Amino acid sequence: MNFLAHCSLAHDAAVYWNCDAEYRRGLLAGAVIGDFIKGPLPRDWPRALRAGARLHRRVDAISNQHPGIRQHCDDFPTHLRRFAPIFVDMLADHCLATSWHEYYDTPPDAFSAECYAAINGYADYLTPDGQRFVSYMQEVDLLANYDQWRHVARGLHSVLRRLKREAWAAEVEQTSRDLVAPSHAHFRGYYPELRDAWQAWDVFAVVDENPRDG
Repeated sequence: MNFLAHCSLAHDAAVYWNCDAEYRRGLLAGAVIGDFIKGPLPRDWPRALRAGARLHRRVDAISNQHPGIRQHCDDFPTHLRRFAPIFVDMLADHCLATSWHEYYDTPPDAFSAECYAAINGYADYLTPDGQRFVSYMQEVDLLANYDQWRHVARGLHSVLRRLKREAWAAEVEQTSRDLVAPSHAHFRGYYPELRDAWQAWDVFAVVDENPRDG
């Protein structure tokens, strides 16, 4: 899952678990900030933010093993499949943005504003790379505008640059664009299942200090 889906699933978890305002903000902020921290989570982080970052990792663990997502990765040519999960994550955000009102009543711009406010409340815990990305995210209102293909294309190019695979950029973008229709079919299968995942997972694994998730 990419940033929009992470934030949306954090929202779903907060609603399902009836979290208070502090933990809701922590889950939303951790949905983004959690992407910029590797290894054990710092013990001096606020508990709500730790909960959000741990939820981010739980979403990744569930989605990486989901049969529908793994099947979608196989839609990519063989030589691209090593990195296909990353491309599928970005396509998932595009699918969610273009079908947002099938899943949520809150307008996209209102939801994105709430997410940015939550992230800004914990901005001191962002890495320098994270701070630069969040500034860009807010400047273009990325969370509300993933329906625009240019943001997906820019994200794909950015990932390939970090992977030192810039030579693949044109092929990956075109392949991903060609797979938008199949992506929607896959998405409508796996996203509702991810939204329901919290029903089978103990809330205290997120909101309490539990060492098993970092």
